[in-house]
Amino acid sequence: MIGVALGILAVILVGPGSIWVGRWRFLHRAPRPAVALWQAGSVAALLSVVGAGFALSLGLFRTPEPPLAEIIVYGTVLLFTVIVVLRLIWSLLIVGRTSRLRRTRHRHALDLLDQIERRTALPGVVASPGLRVMSAAEPVAYCLPAVRQSRVVLSEGALQTLAADEVAAVLAHEEAHVRARHDLVLDTFAALHRAFPIAVRSEVPLNEARLLVELLADDAARRRTGPIPLARALVAMAAAPVPGFAMGVSYGTAVRVARLAERPRPHRLLSAGIYALALGLIALPLVILGAPTVFAWLHVTGLNLGWY
Repeated sequence: MIGVALGILAVILVGPGSIWVGRWRFLHRAPRPAVALWQAGSVAALLSVVGAGFALSLGLFRTPEPPLAEIIVYGTVLLFTVIVVLRLIWSLLIVGRTSRLRRTRHRHALDLLDQIERRTALPGVVASPGLRVMSAAEPVAYCLPAVRQSRVVLSEGALQTLAADEVAAVLAHEEAHVRARHDLVLDTFAALHRAFPIAVRSEVPLNEARLLVELLADDAARRRTGPIPLARALVAMAAAPVPGFAMGVSYGTAVRVARLAERPRPHRLLSAGIYALALGLIALPLVILGAPTVFAWLHVTGLNLGWY
């Protein structure tokens, strides 16, 4: 029964649950707790899958000689669970290592091709040591976060397209990604995403996480430069190409520009509610797993609450 309950919870979290929460546009008002909510949902789905698999596979050991049909069913469930766990471990190792190596190689190429004289002559912009300017006609802006030697990249086309205050807004946005290490958030979501087989995985949590970290960086840039320069820069660079392993300024432009037009408010009650929901999602599979122990304890102690 516990395995069935956890299995149903996993199906809901991976499928209709994530689609439903993905339609909650009010989460964009509080992006930081919203990231925590999506993380909690992904972890709860993983806990539910693993818990359901091991709970159901215990049927193999309930009888000394189980029928062949039970061996096949429970063995398949156990095999699926082990595959998910191994895929998660492998994904955590591979996603981080692959991203780090690709960013390192790209950083070395950027250092070789950097236009030093253009970078040191940016009007009204204090150039950081990690800023690099590339000779490209397309307006491009992205960052390569790292523990050390992170890079913020602007193209010559971006400098020619954007005004000085818009350049400052874009730099503030990318530097916010670097400071907060939003790449680690996305790498974790990517690893959790890859842990599930293609047939049962959902794209919604990863896509929402990408948008939410952009909203967080927008908030940091808005505090430094105001919303108007950033909004103009986002519109001007809406079609900017970005390497797949980098974090670019052009993701989710329509949603972000519309949000910048709104007056920023703290939304403390909303944030508290989202955090509470995230804690509840994490606790739910653990409560289901621990329910038999609690009920057994109630019977042993002679308690009868009349509700189970």
